[in-house]
Amino acid sequence: MYTIEIEKECSCVKKSGMEKVLTFDSREDMINKARVMECLMNQNFCMTHFFEAVDYGEKIIIHSTVREVDEEDEDVEDARTLVAKSCVTIAFDGSQEPPKDSGSN
Repeated sequence: MYTIEIEKECSCVKKSGMEKVLTFDSREDMINKARVMECLMNQNFCMTHFFEAVDYGEKIIIHSTVREVDEEDEDVEDARTLVAKSCVTIAFDGSQEPPKDSGSN
């Protein structure tokens, strides 16, 4: 059994409804889900924290650290605003078949 755990639940994690612990039958499923979660958390949450999925073999823990405030970036748009304006959606759809010769299993 393979597990993803969210180490610290900030208010954004709690509001999102994400489960703190997820279990998987395969390592590949665990890794794929952790990548998607890490990306979504870094793009859609409040930008107070930086989330990093760290692989410990049979377990991946999503750690959070407080983002550094860079005074030079005050004129840069908030990443959440930029993502909201973009037409790119990042998600995993397990019902879709990958194209042939795409390098996937």
